[in-house]
Amino acid sequence: MARRDSVIIVGSGAGGSVAAWQLVRAGHDVLILEKGRNLLPGLGAHGRIGSRFGNDEVKAERFFENQDPLLEPRTARTQDEAGRGLDRSFTGDVNDLPTIVGGGTVHWDAKVPRFWRQDFKGLSLHGPVPGANVADWPLTYEELEPLYDAVERRLGVQGDRARMPAATLAQAPRRHGFAMSPNPPMYGGSLLAKGAESLGFHPYPFPQAVNSRRFDGRPRCNSCGYCSGFGCPINARGGAAVSFLHHALRAGARLRSRCFVHRIDLSRDGRRAIGVSYLDRHGRRRHERADVVIVAASAIETARLLLLSATPKHPGGLGNRSGQLGRNLMFHHFTQAAAFFSEEVHAYRGPSTTVTIDDFVGPDFGDAANAAGLPYLKGGICEVGGTLTLLAEAKAYAGIGGVWGRAHKDLMRSGTVRNHVAGISMIGEDLPQLANRVDLDPAIRDVYGFPVPRITYSPHVHELAASAYYQPKLEAICQAAPGATSGLAFDTDAPAPGALPSTRHIMGTARMGASADSSVVDGFGRVHEIEGLVIADGSVFASSGGFNPTLTIMALALRAARHLG
Repeated sequence: MARRDSVIIVGSGAGGSVAAWQLVRAGHDVLILEKGRNLLPGLGAHGRIGSRFGNDEVKAERFFENQDPLLEPRTARTQDEAGRGLDRSFTGDVNDLPTIVGGGTVHWDAKVPRFWRQDFKGLSLHGPVPGANVADWPLTYEELEPLYDAVERRLGVQGDRARMPAATLAQAPRRHGFAMSPNPPMYGGSLLAKGAESLGFHPYPFPQAVNSRRFDGRPRCNSCGYCSGFGCPINARGGAAVSFLHHALRAGARLRSRCFVHRIDLSRDGRRAIGVSYLDRHGRRRHERADVVIVAASAIETARLLLLSATPKHPGGLGNRSGQLGRNLMFHHFTQAAAFFSEEVHAYRGPSTTVTIDDFVGPDFGDAANAAGLPYLKGGICEVGGTLTLLAEAKAYAGIGGVWGRAHKDLMRSGTVRNHVAGISMIGEDLPQLANRVDLDPAIRDVYGFPVPRITYSPHVHELAASAYYQPKLEAICQAAPGATSGLAFDTDAPAPGALPSTRHIMGTARMGASADSSVVDGFGRVHEIEGLVIADGSVFASSGGFNPTLTIMALALRAARHLG
């Protein structure tokens, strides 16, 4: 790409903000079109960045940062329902992400583990899995490592390299330490860490984009406890908006919020992206031209946009010669465990987790895998130490039959869950399947009149078998924690057969690969067969790994932007 080319970026979340930051610094004319509102007054200015989305628990009930599922629903069905010709079995919130300036990082808990070497070469290392569409990435950990380093330096990541297990560093080497030391650990998480150590596991401080000292003009974390699902009222937490977009805007990038891009426009010969069509904040149809279009709308919405942009030359959507567009949709399969303590461990105080365990990432080639007819089982990294906040606890008690009035008030006063429970969540790897996909619903339209995305999803036997295999290990950690009176484990993503995970970790749908015959984009996010069109979000993942995906999304976006020049 020549100097001072014009670039349109669709979406201001993890991928879009990083790409904007890199490209504007390289001298390009950058315009970011964001569908949602800007709730960060002062973003891009020289004063303090404010926030209209802090630690208010009621906001989550009002779709304050997310799309309204009545006006902009998604539809869903299982693979079995699709096979029986059922168009949909659910309409509403299907893994909705924040539709807002800054994307999901306005309310993330900022956990930033790296993918491992093995995640990029799963097919080569471990072979195929029956019923899954396992593939290698067209890059290696070594190629991504300097990008991880660069993103971490900009975010400001706390951690302790000296306390990371040797096995972890062998899979995800680090030439450099962290920007800052860890925050004080949560008490409940520390007790669970001791339980894990007593069983031979290896807990260590979770790498987090949370300030433990003043960094980038933002204060240190005060451990208020409202991280996961909440905005940070003092901006002690790094993220797409405060760490990247803010600086991109100060360097000259332009941001237009409340602009819904519904089509990528192509040249007459269909070989090049030349801009986008969108609805502005007043609902007026607009067109914007550019030399390069970068799509970073998240895996579901990116697939939808490429499908909505179909032309006679690209009848299956853009970049879909392989038939892979929208397919290989992956979430993460969460398995949880909880320890009950007689003393108050107040696990709602502090960041949502300060300790992690990655002994269960796998692969495990043992008897449990053989019994399930699989070559291996893979789990994932564990988030250690969280619990319910006040409103979530109240709703949990209200959901128990007969618990209301005085009984409900007594439970709330005692804080039975909030004060006495600390948990573990394992982020289980979700294998890609061709049948797990995003397409356009044939009948349901959003408030703007466009087809909504339809999600077809069922877990692979791998996810179910892996969850069942690792549950007893998580439960044993809870039971071994000092002062724990009991512990239990459960699969949060299998309340009913074929239930959709609700993890908000969304990957796949436009996987990267070496060939247009088997993938949608190349190793730099460039859409095969269409010049000037790049994807910079989790849709390009060829595997989900067992790790929070945001850091890898950011690293891939930085790689794509640097490659553009």
